[in-house]
Amino acid sequence: MWIKLNGIKDPIAFDGVPALVPVLRQVLRGWTVSVVKKGRGTPKIRMSAGPRGYERRSPWIEGADALGFIDSVDAICDLLLDIERAYVGEAKKLLLLHAAGVKIGAGLVVFPSTHASGKSLLSVALAQAGHRIIADDQLPLVPGTPALGVAPGFLPRLRRPLPHSLDPHLDDFIRSHPGPLSAKFRYVDVPPDGLAPLGERAPITGLVVLNRVAGAKPKIETLGEAETLKACVLQNFGRTMNALEVLDHLHAMVKGAECLKLTYDTVGEAVALLQEKFA
Repeated sequence: MWIKLNGIKDPIAFDGVPALVPVLRQVLRGWTVSVVKKGRGTPKIRMSAGPRGYERRSPWIEGADALGFIDSVDAICDLLLDIERAYVGEAKKLLLLHAAGVKIGAGLVVFPSTHASGKSLLSVALAQAGHRIIADDQLPLVPGTPALGVAPGFLPRLRRPLPHSLDPHLDDFIRSHPGPLSAKFRYVDVPPDGLAPLGERAPITGLVVLNRVAGAKPKIETLGEAETLKACVLQNFGRTMNALEVLDHLHAMVKGAECLKLTYDTVGEAVALLQEKFA
């Protein structure tokens, strides 16, 4: 079976693994998924059955012939990385950050990824509070003044298990909007008003580096441009521009946004501070 996605020129081959296609449809928002005849184009991405389970081959896999996953949801989680790389690569003018972005008030607040910072859970909590997720993990960017975040059209994905300290209302929201589930991950089928479809854009007004520390007193403070720029450079993994172009564009983005550091323990504390600052 070959699948064609709008926004990507080449089809994706699902060789002997048609069960993956319904899972892919579930996690996409704003994408058109259609079955095409073999021979129409040349797939760069191939999913197949093999000794390692569901195996994926693509130009973006480094150091291995293929990546394998036993669980179908885990296989689709990883496939989304290549789908977004293909989308960004064909768009030519986009950057790609490992970051979350949520529209709070008039603009987009971006959270560059840091280890165990909880950006996806925070994104879902902000959606539950009435804001709009543009991306929870990978954020395409249109350079400019201001820079624009572009929705990749993926459901937010949480790592399991969820924190024991989770607010009961947020826990109910997550469990009442179930998406595909594996032992490692849980997708959240956020309602349409809380999640942007593929291609929706929003101007970036805030860059917030997350610092989640157990028992910490919640606070939000100004962060220097140099430190913010470093956080963004480290999370850039687009390959459509040279390094100097990327640095120039990221520097302009930082200059045009409010740069902050958010220290928090529970996600409820973080939501309250962000709403006070940006909503």
